[in-house]
This record gives sequence, C-alpha cells and structure tokens, in this order.
Amino acid sequence: MIVFGLLALVLLGAYLLYVANQNSKLEELNSALDDDVVAENIAITIDNQDDEYLLSYNLAKHFSNMHFGASFHPKYWHDPIKTGTDSRLLSELPFGFDLVSHLDHSLLMKPKGTAIRISIPALGIDSIVEELGIVDLSDSREYETPDHTVGHIPETADPGEIGNGWFFGHLESPFSGEGNVFRRLPEIPELLRDINEIGEGSIDIIMESSSGQYLYQVTSSEVLHADELTIYGSEEALISLVTCIPSLKYSHRLVIKGLLVGVKIE
Repeated sequence: MIVFGLLALVLLGAYLLYVANQNSKLEELNSALDDDVVAENIAITIDNQDDEYLLSYNLAKHFSNMHFGASFHPKYWHDPIKTGTDSRLLSELPFGFDLVSHLDHSLLMKPKGTAIRISIPALGIDSIVEELGIVDLSDSREYETPDHTVGHIPETADPGEIGNGWFFGHLESPFSGEGNVFRRLPEIPELLRDINEIGEGSIDIIMESSSGQYLYQVTSSEVLHADELTIYGSEEALISLVTCIPSLKYSHRLVIKGLLVGVKIE
C-alpha cells in the first residue's frame, strides 16, 4: 500500500508539473499576422452590366500595388529602390482557384452548401466534416462532440458564405477515443510568427462543399478559457477552427481565424 501510495503521489506530482508547464505556454499560442502582411478592408470593384458593386473584404494580402503597377512589400514603401524579392501576389493562389475579387457579385451571394471536407496542407490535416447535432442532457442541451471528424455548427456560415463558420475538432481524446484531427493545430501560431518574420507566405485552409472548394488564409490564433468562448457571426467571409488545449487538461480553447481569398467552383 505504501508503494502504491508513493507511486500515486509521484504520478500526481508529475501531472501537476506537466499542467503547470503547459499553462505557462498558453500565451505563446496568441499570434496574428502583422499589419504589413494583411491589408484590411480592400475595396473591390466588380462590374455587373451597368452597375458597380463595391465589396469590402478583409482579404489576406501580401503586397500593395503602387500606382504604376509594381508590387512592393510594405517594409519598402519608404524607399522603393530597395525593393526586395519577398512580395507575394495575392493572385498566386493554388491551381484552379479564382481570386474572390474576380468573381461575380451574384455568385458570391448564392448558398454554397454544407461543408464535407477540410484540409490544411501545411499541417497534413485532411478530414471529413459533419454537421453537429444537439444532444439532450439531464438538465441542458449541447452540441454533440465530433467523432474522428471535424464538426460544423449548423447555424453558422457554410464555406464560401458571408458570416463566420465555426468548426470543432479534437486535439486528442485519450479517454473517449474520438480522434485527434486537430492535433497539429497548435503549430499554427509559430507558423504565423515565421510568416511575419520573412514578410511573406500563408497558411491555407481548403473547405470543400457540394458547390466547390473555398480557400481561406489563416490570419490569427487566440487562446480563450472554455468559459469565455462565444459563437459569433461576421459581415465578412470567415471561418473559426476550435480545439481544446492544453493536452491532458483541456481547460482552454485555441481559436484559429481564416479569411476567404479564393474559390474553385465545380
């Protein structure tokens, strides 16, 4: 009994030290693209017969067009002669994707269908997506947890739609065995810092639905306590990916934000 008691104390102490170490690293998961990497509120003029529609999208953008057509990274704006090679044209999307600003306004406003798959090539994430249902508990109701899939809250925006689509996945599930589709999601904050350092690059999220594929680019990551997480909408085309952290405690939520930049219509 004494041996078992000592072993239990050692395991408990190791767990508490591990949790304390993980909690100390939570702040490092807050990250965002610098202002010189993301250009906010881009006015996009789209011609539609005799009318002109001005759409304001908060698109991920890695350059700014000077009036004479050259592309410069913002850090060279004060001295264009020193322009480097770290500009990234927004039009350089993966093969087959059209820039959102090139699409007809009426096409952007049509219903897109529910998500069926998500992939994040930089992290090797590739998973089917399912709509989450409501489960009745003894004294409350809540959304069911996704089982080896990424779950979408049905009341939030679908891929390609104006609004904020919320998608949940497990970091890990050692006790319930529900998978770990978002195991590598905590790597995104460091990747964002790398992009800020070199001034170019992107983390692409591809959402697929019955109407086509929709390309989002990650702009930020944020850590919230589980009690602070709220589901909210947007006037832009956004997605929010959520997983529980830290490992073995799961008291907080990591929220990854992405903006729509490209579309591949099927």
